[in-house]
Amino acid sequence: MKVFFSYSEPFVSPLFPEKGSSVTISCAFSHIPDTALLRIDDDNGLLSSYEMKKRGTMNNAELLSATVPITISDDIFHFFFVFIDNGISYYYSKAGVTRNTPRIADRFEIIPSLDAPEWVGRSTCYQIFPDRFCRGDESLGAKEGEYEFDGGTVTTPAFDSVPKSFHEARCLDFYNGDIPGIISKLPYLKELGITAIYLNPMNDARTVHRYDSIDFMHIDPRLGGDEAYRELIEKAHEMGIRIILDISINHTGTDSYWFKKALEDKDSEERGYYYFDGDVPRCWAGVKTLPQLNYNSSALRDKVYRNEDSAMQKYIRPPFFQDGWRLDVSPELGRAGRDQLTKDVWSEVRKYLKAVKKDLYLVGEDWDDSCDYMQGDMWDATMNYYGSSRPLRSWMGERDRFLTGGWGHDPEREKGWNAEETVKGLMDAIISVPSQAAYFQMNLIDSHDTPRLHNNKAIFSKSIYLGVVIAYFMLPGMPSVYYGDENLLDGEMGSVEASRYPMCWDEGKWDMDVHGCYRAMAILRKLPFFAYSAYRIEALDDEAFAIVRVSSGVAALAIVNKCPREREVSIDLFALPSRSMKVWYGNADAKIASGRLVVHLEALSSAVLLLSDSSGIVDAE
Repeated sequence: MKVFFSYSEPFVSPLFPEKGSSVTISCAFSHIPDTALLRIDDDNGLLSSYEMKKRGTMNNAELLSATVPITISDDIFHFFFVFIDNGISYYYSKAGVTRNTPRIADRFEIIPSLDAPEWVGRSTCYQIFPDRFCRGDESLGAKEGEYEFDGGTVTTPAFDSVPKSFHEARCLDFYNGDIPGIISKLPYLKELGITAIYLNPMNDARTVHRYDSIDFMHIDPRLGGDEAYRELIEKAHEMGIRIILDISINHTGTDSYWFKKALEDKDSEERGYYYFDGDVPRCWAGVKTLPQLNYNSSALRDKVYRNEDSAMQKYIRPPFFQDGWRLDVSPELGRAGRDQLTKDVWSEVRKYLKAVKKDLYLVGEDWDDSCDYMQGDMWDATMNYYGSSRPLRSWMGERDRFLTGGWGHDPEREKGWNAEETVKGLMDAIISVPSQAAYFQMNLIDSHDTPRLHNNKAIFSKSIYLGVVIAYFMLPGMPSVYYGDENLLDGEMGSVEASRYPMCWDEGKWDMDVHGCYRAMAILRKLPFFAYSAYRIEALDDEAFAIVRVSSGVAALAIVNKCPREREVSIDLFALPSRSMKVWYGNADAKIASGRLVVHLEALSSAVLLLSDSSGIVDAE
């Protein structure tokens, strides 16, 4: 007996049900079992059973379904499947097919009445570090020698020059990328297939990274100010592109108006916004320019997110209509000794902001398993280092960043993960979060906080790298492309500065093979079936794994391969369409033999195929 389910449109309808409604849940079987039951945790604290009946077929599988009520009291609704075949009983859950009843942690779940940013699952994101992307207005920007800060002086290097180290530049080397420059490149992003932009902080600040906010309430005038930001969002929306902005409400900069008032007047309201040990402020991670905010202050909460004119509400309201917030160092917020306010603050942030904009996207920065924050009451998602960047970089042969020095910016080489280890890393992350939340994860390889994988010359192979790109675009959720990765932007290992080179706009210096892969995968994600399709991830052997996205009558199948020899791999076609096949990306030949799809691959190469039960497949463009 073969069984297949993933929380997806083919199997759950509606995907985001409301309390007091009902939901139809289906499961695919290779043949109809003697008995099939859907078991749910009911509102009496007991397990209830619903008989599953044949609904039809999906591809070559029997589809059995049951419709069950969701009560008003259901905050999280757990379920799993039971079936009896040839007189033997089995259970099916996130843990797969077992003989024992699955524990609650392994049961599928639904969060009813979830304020879901459904657009995220349909999106492909592009991360922009504003100072390094594009300069559009020569009248804007920092001026050479404009001020001194933290032991350094403002410099304005040429846009095509290599960034200096932190100790030389002190994060004061302004390349003067700006908002008009971003606006001018919206057509480029649209052509690439981008439908969302994640922007690093743009509030007024002293440094190029702008995590040291002077004023949360205004966009840095050197970038173009509030009006330019409003124009960016308006023009992006006209092109079908959403905007997510970074904010660090864990701390401010030492030049913040609030912090200066706190130092000047110990009796001021602002003094209560910060932690002080006597006269010494507590700072994030010991960085003396980043004093930590104290959320015991109700007045601080009002100014950051509660009030209509607060920092976080201002930009999601008219005239801006921003679509999301990326939440910097989010697991560290509100933690200071006995103060452990993290979850209390994030729960309030969600409550106040989602009341304004139900489909607002709240994505936390967390490098670890974030399941505690993704239960429908805090973040929608996390930057998925844990379930995307870290396992895929390990597949390519990097030692995990937390086992290396320098905050992971000088990673060591080690034997790469095999396919089974990589699949486990990917799947463990997916099943650790509520089933709906997997579609909101921000999947990535690189960011402003990591060295660029393609610049790790000790392990880089373009062919294997293209497989990594394919993999993270195929995962449930939203892929996020760090600016320039699509063209193999230059950089080095060793520091964050080495991963923040200015964008190269000379197309003659782009790697068009890589650019073509990114574009092909972004266009694939626009196919109507893709966003909330079922997913299946499995190892084929030590050197190849498959990621499948499947709906009724159509599927995308990626083979991610690092074998140094030309060879064949095969995958079981259970619950997959197979009447017609087409190579979407890569060089591969495929045939069907004994109920399996056999794919012939060149050495080190990966490929994406489209499978269909119709007579042909229509291109996205």
